[in-house]
Amino acid sequence: MKTDGDIQIDGIVDGDVESNLLTIGDSATVNGCVEGEIIRVAGTVNGEITGRIVELTKSARITGDINHHSLAIEAGAFVQGLCRRIDPKQIDARPVLEGPKPNLVVADTDGKRDENAKSDNKSDKAKTAAG
Repeated sequence: MKTDGDIQIDGIVDGDVESNLLTIGDSATVNGCVEGEIIRVAGTVNGEITGRIVELTKSARITGDINHHSLAIEAGAFVQGLCRRIDPKQIDARPVLEGPKPNLVVADTDGKRDENAKSDNKSDKAKTAAG
């Protein structure tokens, strides 16, 4: 789910969420990465969180790393993962995952494939002449 606006989640989301202002309610669960400018978590996130401002309430349960410029954690919040303070410019310079994919080329290193292909072609010619 991706939007330039604001989102409040009060249910279960299986997948990544990206928003400007993102609020994850007490009863909400996000199974995926979360990205945004301001992220407030009162529920559960199973995945990485990346935001300029990240606020975790006492009912928050995070399993995953938190990348932030500013981080506030209330007493009682559960966090299992690394908390990394990063420069806001690094948040803007996220790598783009979409776009052309590289072609995969498998090289024949031992030459046996060519020999097998030649013998298959000879047997195919023999079958064609006989048939």
